[in-house]
Amino acid sequence: MRFPGALGSLLSLAGLTSVALADLRIAADNHSFGGVNFPQLQFLEPSYREEVIRAIVKTNARVIRLFIRGDEHHGDPEPEVGEFDRALLNQFDDTLAAIHRISEGKTKVIIAPHDAHALRGSNNVPCDGYCKKLDGAFLDFYSQEEYRTYYKTRLEVFFRHYASKNFGGRPWSELSEVILGVDVQNEPWSGIWPIPAGEAWLCDIATHLKDVIGLGDNNIAVITGGISGPQTVDGIQNTPDSAWNCPAVDVIGIHGYFAQGEEETAGTPWTKMFLPGNTLTGRATDKKLLLVEEWSYMNTDLGLNYKKQAIFDQGNALNYRGIPWIYSHLTFKDEGTSPKISITRESNYAIGALSDVLTRASRSRSNFNWSKYLPAPSGGLSNLTTLPLNLYIPEQASCTFGCEGHLCDAADGCRPSLICKNSICQQPSDSQPGKIGDACNSKKPCLSHLKCASGSCQTCNARATIQPWDRRPDNSYNSHNPFRRDPIAANSPAAQCHPDTANAFLVPPRPICSSPASRENPCTNAQHCNADQYCDWGLCKACTEGCLGMKCRSNNKCKTGFCNTHGRCDYAGQKKVLAGPGGQGRSTTRNRKGAGYNLGAPKGQGSGPNKVWDVPMKVNIPKEEVVATGAATA
Repeated sequence: MRFPGALGSLLSLAGLTSVALADLRIAADNHSFGGVNFPQLQFLEPSYREEVIRAIVKTNARVIRLFIRGDEHHGDPEPEVGEFDRALLNQFDDTLAAIHRISEGKTKVIIAPHDAHALRGSNNVPCDGYCKKLDGAFLDFYSQEEYRTYYKTRLEVFFRHYASKNFGGRPWSELSEVILGVDVQNEPWSGIWPIPAGEAWLCDIATHLKDVIGLGDNNIAVITGGISGPQTVDGIQNTPDSAWNCPAVDVIGIHGYFAQGEEETAGTPWTKMFLPGNTLTGRATDKKLLLVEEWSYMNTDLGLNYKKQAIFDQGNALNYRGIPWIYSHLTFKDEGTSPKISITRESNYAIGALSDVLTRASRSRSNFNWSKYLPAPSGGLSNLTTLPLNLYIPEQASCTFGCEGHLCDAADGCRPSLICKNSICQQPSDSQPGKIGDACNSKKPCLSHLKCASGSCQTCNARATIQPWDRRPDNSYNSHNPFRRDPIAANSPAAQCHPDTANAFLVPPRPICSSPASRENPCTNAQHCNADQYCDWGLCKACTEGCLGMKCRSNNKCKTGFCNTHGRCDYAGQKKVLAGPGGQGRSTTRNRKGAGYNLGAPKGQGSGPNKVWDVPMKVNIPKEEVVATGAATA
């Protein structure tokens, strides 16, 4: 949809801090943070590596995620299963020391001690020693005790037996001054989900890291590492019950790749996923921390001119939701059309937009307390109470502010025909009361930004952006022309807004859309309200009990929607996921022994997913490429 810049900003950017507070803003006094993935950092020449680290630190990245794995030019520190190359561990140790020294302890690392892609030689990761030994049956890595023992040995060599040459001979398991956390593995079971409900590998490895190796004694987090690969908005790829129920897991690591669409920004899916208090964030409260370990720009038909916009949109959405994040990933080579961002380029390239949201992340608030693993920065928390505007939207974009799918924080943050619900500009549903053209009276109000006149909810006009006078002596432009050749867009930091009296030139005149007011939107059910509200006598009201994310035992205890299978109130507009405890209970089949059970099979066995195999299983999966979450893998 087109929303011309001349009709742009509904707010004066000079008065952002005086606007009414957004309903879903994060008010807690905990710091969020941002970071970057750099899988090949340890392989750079030492002098150049330090130059790259300085550039990363300059962006205000608080975390660098590193991988212990080989690439096309370098081997894995465990070239053969059970054999280790100390020189490569020394190289990695030098990288840890350089990050700690250059950042003066302000930037930490997350270590992925193994990459599941190395088990199959996929995703541009070379086939390693485990891969060669498994010979294609990569799922045996998780199911057979032999490989579990091998992997535990790898972890013990890295984090207990290796004596750091840069940190006084201490093991890495004690280096909490530079190591924030350790993944159990990067994307175990990547592309396979849901994993079996009783899967023991994840918690066994997490417990080994935390209790046996001793990460828990040194305040180093154990992270799940993006369990089944890229997350979908309504999926559970990264959040199976085996992760939630494991006491040794400290952080749920989430990976997701979202592209900009016609009716949503690249950040809109993250905004939907992390509604404060929804089932995901509510389930994590006081139990686990949430971290987006991987996200990136995804190239579309729009072209590379939109790369900076998409990067800012996603970082901005995660900052607004108070979820720490790590961009995937940096490079020192040419970016091309890939999601990668070159750290060595000038700020007018993609690194400029990434640096912007990294700086904002270091000042953003979070509902989750990370101080155990990462100290608060010296700069303090931001007091900004409105959603920052995206300054990187290209001039040729059909919309710069307030269109469908754009993020918003108040009723006047969207074009007049839309509503701001759950921080997203969206079309009102057919059943939404108070829309433009609906009948209205004292008992049937209009949406909060519309006015009732002559018994009908009247359309309104977006507050226009003031354009400077064009005083060029040009025949085609007289001295009183109020528009320039290059009009100021609504998302410009220099934008100012016309007052109400500037609307007289419209015939017939329309009122300026109302600013955020004390009155709420009309409703007939909870789906017409924000997720943190409920419908009370025809109006959306702030919820205080039976609310989103709160514990429940039945649907009638939830004002905002229904009681889900995890015993928490969910949003009425949320898609029901038939997974987890009670999910199978919705089955309409009369067979109560579970899906796949076959009465004709031998005792103790079954068919379908329950079939017991008596030979090793070999699975061939095509070579992977990074694709948008939910899209088919190449």
